Amino acid sequence: IGHSLTQWCDKNALPYIEFDLVRDMAEDLRIESNPKLQSALDAADFVMFLAYDVGGSRYLKGKQDKFEFISNNARLMEYTFRMLKDTKKPFIFVSSQMANLSFSPYGALKLVGEHYTRSLDGIVVKLWNVYGVEKDMEKSHVITDFIHKAKTTSCIDMITDGLESRQFLHAEDCSRCLITLSEQYDAIPRDKELHIASG
Repeated sequence: IGHSLTQWCDKNALPYIEFDLVRDMAEDLRIESNPKLQSALDAADFVMFLAYDVGGSRYLKGKQDKFEFISNNARLMEYTFRMLKDTKKPFIFVSSQMANLSFSPYGALKLVGEHYTRSLDGIVVKLWNVYGVEKDMEKSHVITDFIHKAKTTSCIDMITDGLESRQFLHAEDCSRCLITLSEQYDAIPRDKELHIASG
C-alpha cells in the first residue's frame, strides 16, 4: 500500500515523507526510540501507519506462527505507537479484516494495533484484498499469484476450493480513500468501524 500511496501523492502533488525499512535500514520501526523516526514525525503533519511484516496467504501460512514474525510486528507497533503518543500526531492505522480472526497470529496482532489506535484517538481502517503491482513474490497476494501462475504455467489454481466470495480493491483506489480520510480526519466518528472495500 505504501508504494501505491506515494505514487498517488506524486500524481496529485501531495508532499509526503517516506519511511520504509526496504529503503533504508535506519528506517527500521523495530528500533526503540529511533531518532530517524522522531525526526520524520517532527516534520510530519499526519501519519499513515502502513508498516507491517505481512504478505499474502502463502507467506502468512509459513510465517505468522513464528517467533520472529510475532516479534517484528509487536515491536514495530510498540515503538511506533509510543512515538505517536508522545508527538500527538493525528494518524490512521491500516488494519485488516483478519483482525476479526482470533486464531490467526497476524489477525490478533492487527487487533492489538486497533486497540492502541483507539487509545490514542486515531482512526482504524480495515482493508479487504487490496491488489496492485507487487515485486516481492515471497509476499505476493492472490491477484499477483494468479497472474504469475497464468504467465508461468498457463494454469491458475487456487489455494482454497474457490467457493468463497471475495471483494478486491485496486491499490490506487485504496490510496485515494486513505487521503480522503486524512482530509476529513476530525469529522470522522471514532465509534464507527471503517472498511475500505469495493463492496
